[in-house]
Amino acid sequence: MRGNILGIFFSILSGVLIVLIVVAYGRSDRTAPEFRFSVLDMVYNSRTTDSDLINGIAAYDSKDGELTDRIVVEKVVLNRDKSTAVVYYAVADFSGNVTKQSRVFPADIDDIDNNGDSSDIIEEGLFPNLNVGSKSGAESGN
Repeated sequence: MRGNILGIFFSILSGVLIVLIVVAYGRSDRTAPEFRFSVLDMVYNSRTTDSDLINGIAAYDSKDGELTDRIVVEKVVLNRDKSTAVVYYAVADFSGNVTKQSRVFPADIDDIDNNGDSSDIIEEGLFPNLNVGSKSGAESGN
């Protein structure tokens, strides 16, 4: 008899917990924030900083509101053939929902080649065996 009462009690408790989990999940924020881009007349060059790249971008979330100060530049990829720089952005709301977007800027490849690009300098230190800038392994003696 006592075992039956415990079984019924734990069954009811399990049902209540399931209902609470479903209600909590239904009320949670699962909507990702959104970016809003303004027209920005900028050319990516060796002096361009992350704050320059973030100008003209805002981020909003339906629950958290303004999130512009949480925008980060994830990476910049240069396309030397098209003289462009693709900038990848990310923003997260306070519930952990993340949105990622990219934007293309014209790039001054000659300036970057002559004055360096800070992202190239950082990567060279991380991968000392990587022959950055060489056209083939044969030219570098490998």
